[in-house]
Amino acid sequence: MAKIKYVEYGGTEHVVDVPTGMTVMEGARDNGIPGIEADCGG
Repeated sequence: MAKIKYVEYGGTEHVVDVPTGMTVMEGARDNGIPGIEADCGG
């Protein structure tokens, strides 16, 4: 498991645990990080 910090344009930070093997995009999408639509699937 890895901790990933996502930072929004305005500076708001979100730190989430992402399982090994999951992409950064999947981690953002699965944790509801704003601004990551991921419509194309990566």
